[in-house]
Amino acid sequence: MKKKFLGILLVILLLPAFLSARSLLDVSLGFGGSFTNREGMSFSEGIKDPKNWMFGGEVAVRITVLQAQAMAFPIECDDNGQGVLLLGFGSLNLPVVGSLLFLELGLGPSVTYVPSTKTNGGAYYVLPDDPKKDASEITFTDALLLSPMYVQLGLGVEIGKVGVRVRYFFESASSLQNIMDTRSPMELFQLNSGSLSLALSLRMF
Repeated sequence: MKKKFLGILLVILLLPAFLSARSLLDVSLGFGGSFTNREGMSFSEGIKDPKNWMFGGEVAVRITVLQAQAMAFPIECDDNGQGVLLLGFGSLNLPVVGSLLFLELGLGPSVTYVPSTKTNGGAYYVLPDDPKKDASEITFTDALLLSPMYVQLGLGVEIGKVGVRVRYFFESASSLQNIMDTRSPMELFQLNSGSLSLALSLRMF
């Protein structure tokens, strides 16, 4: 019975790749920007404000329709220090029009880390209930568990090795720790805010 289930699962994972003529495996590197409009600003005003933009890089690994993504966005913090927002996604990468157009549906954790500088008094993490949690008091894993989860919806177009991905990131009011404690995945969909993202990607192989 177990072998039969694994066989069916394997067919489900491999079938889209055969139907769309896509490779079973690819690795891509990307660079892009993410726009989040601040409250009280019109879209036309907000899009001109550099404080509403983040620019960063990403790496994505796809095996048939399963995709893992890691993104890093340098950010400016309230104390004028430079931090980094790290996002990780487990996604479905579903072909819509052959190998040309695909849909991305994903979710994953985040963590915001600010390294030590002369002005901020030491490295820290930015958490929902503590905007300056000293990095010496908490591990990276614990910060990851306590930071907001994100939901991703996106469309991508790939011609040859070059791709363009348009996505919307939703920040959840819940963290991975909340979901583990309550055992209620529906908490993930308590969404706070969204960011529009555009990225260019290059398929390495």
